[in-house]
Amino acid sequence: MKTYPVAVSGSHMDEKHIRKKLTRAGLAWDGIEYSGQVTEGGLKRLRRFCDAQDPKLRLKITNSLGRRRADYRRRFFSGHKPDLGKKFICVYCGRRLKKDSVTVDHLYPVGCVSRDVKLQKKLERQGIRNINDPKNLVASCQSCNARKGNRMGLWILRGKLGRHLWLWWIRYALRLAILAAGAFGLWYLGSQFLW
Repeated sequence: MKTYPVAVSGSHMDEKHIRKKLTRAGLAWDGIEYSGQVTEGGLKRLRRFCDAQDPKLRLKITNSLGRRRADYRRRFFSGHKPDLGKKFICVYCGRRLKKDSVTVDHLYPVGCVSRDVKLQKKLERQGIRNINDPKNLVASCQSCNARKGNRMGLWILRGKLGRHLWLWWIRYALRLAILAAGAFGLWYLGSQFLW
C-alpha cells in the first residue's frame, strides 16, 4: 500500500484536540510541524480534519513532486528556446516577450499539486517527474501569471494550446483578416454615401 509523506502546520498547534488527532493519525511533532507517512485513506481523513479547522491548519504532501525549486527559471530557459527570433510568447494571451520580461509559470500550480494526490498521479501519467519539470513550465506575461494564480481549469487548456506556435499564427492571421474586412466595409460604406 502506497504511503504519502505529509506535514501539518498552523497557528493553533498547541490546542489539545488538534495534537491528539494528529498523533492518532500517525504524525509526530518535530518542533515546527507534525509530519509522517499516511495512506491514501488516511490522507483523505486528515484533509477533512484540516479543512474543518481552516484557517488554523495547513496540510501539505511533502514529496518532491509538489515542491518548488529555486532554479525552475533556469530549468525553463535551458529546456525552451525563444519562439519568435529572440522573443518568447505568453502561452495564455500570445503577447511577445523578451527573455528578461518572461514570468516562468508552473502550468499545474505548485500549491494545488502539493496538496492533491490525484493531481500528482495525473502528472506522473503525463511523464512530469516533478512540479519543476520543463514540461510543466511555460512562458507567461506578468499580468496573465497574476490573473492565473493558483487556478487550473481553462488556464491549463489555454497553456497547453498556447505552447503551439501555429495557433498564434492562425490567431494573428484571423485578426488581420477581420481588420481588413472592417476597413474594406468602412471604405465601401463611405463610398456609397459620397455618390
